Amino acid sequence: MGMKKYGAAVAAAVLALGVGVPLAAAAPAGATTVTVTSHFVWSPPASDVSGDTAFISNGATNGHPNDLVFATPNYNANGLCGCEYLSEPIGVWYDSGAGSGGEWAVFTETGTLMPDGESFNILVVPKSSKSAFVWRSTASNTTSDYTLINSKLTNGKPDADLQVTQNWNPGGHGGAYNGHDIGVWYDKSKKKWGIFNEDLATMAKGLAFNVLVGSAASNGGKAEVLTTSHSNRVDDTVFFRNSETTGNPNNVTFVTQNWNPGGKGGTYNDQQMGVWYDGSEEGVFNESTSAPPIHSAYNLLIFSS
Repeated sequence: MGMKKYGAAVAAAVLALGVGVPLAAAAPAGATTVTVTSHFVWSPPASDVSGDTAFISNGATNGHPNDLVFATPNYNANGLCGCEYLSEPIGVWYDSGAGSGGEWAVFTETGTLMPDGESFNILVVPKSSKSAFVWRSTASNTTSDYTLINSKLTNGKPDADLQVTQNWNPGGHGGAYNGHDIGVWYDKSKKKWGIFNEDLATMAKGLAFNVLVGSAASNGGKAEVLTTSHSNRVDDTVFFRNSETTGNPNNVTFVTQNWNPGGKGGTYNDQQMGVWYDGSEEGVFNESTSAPPIHSAYNLLIFSS
C-alpha cells in the first residue's frame, strides 16, 4: 500500500521532525526501577538494534528476567513518523548480558533483520499471577496447530479477553522459536482457550507465551474486541473509535488476533498485526499491507496515554 496517509496536523509534525527520527521512551528509563505493571512506547535508537533484535532499555525491564513483557508494533508512535513496516512474527526475549544487568528485547521469530525506526507499545507485568502468566506448549496440551490453556479464568468462558506475546526464554532460560503469526481461539467442545498458528503449521512443543487475561492486571487498560467489517476497514487497516483513542495520538494500544470471539465464527488472518494513528483515529493493520479479512477479530487492550 506504500506510505500511509496522515491528517494535516500529523503530517506537519512528521515534516518538522523528519521521517525516521527515533522517539524517546514514554516511561522512566535507565536505573529507575519500576515495580508495578506499566506500559510505554519504545522507539529504540539505532544503537539498540542488532540483527533481528531491538533491545529495550527501561527501568521496568532492565535486570528483571521474570517480567512478563507484551509487545505490539506501532507504525507512528505518538502520531510521529517512524513509519516502518514489520511483517515478520515477533516475540520477546531476555539477554542477561545486555546493558549493565540484562535487558528484554523484541525480536523477529524468523531471524529477519529488525528495521531501524520501528516502534513498539510495551506492557510490563512484573510478576506472574492468575491473570498474567507464562503458558508453555507440552505434549499433553498441544495438538495440531494449537496449545490449549488450562486456567480457571478462561475455562468455560468464551468471552474471556486474552493478550498473548511469544516469549523465547522466560526467566532468561531456554530458547524456542516459533516463526509463525499467532492468535487465540475458543474450543467449544473442550471449553478452553487456545493459542494457535494462523498458518495452521504444527505447534511445536516447548514454546512459551506470555498471557494476560482481562484488563484487571494491566493497571488501567481497557479491553474490547474489534471485528472487521466493510464499514471500518480501509485498505490494510481496521479503524476503531472510543474515548481513549479518538483524537488522541498518544494512546497505547495492544492487539491479539481472536479467531472466534465468544466462541462464534472463525476467521484466519495469517499476519503480524500493528497499530497506527491516522490523524484522528487509531487503527489495527496488517504489517504486510494486505487487507484484513471481513469478520477477522482482534482483542484490544487500550491505554489513553
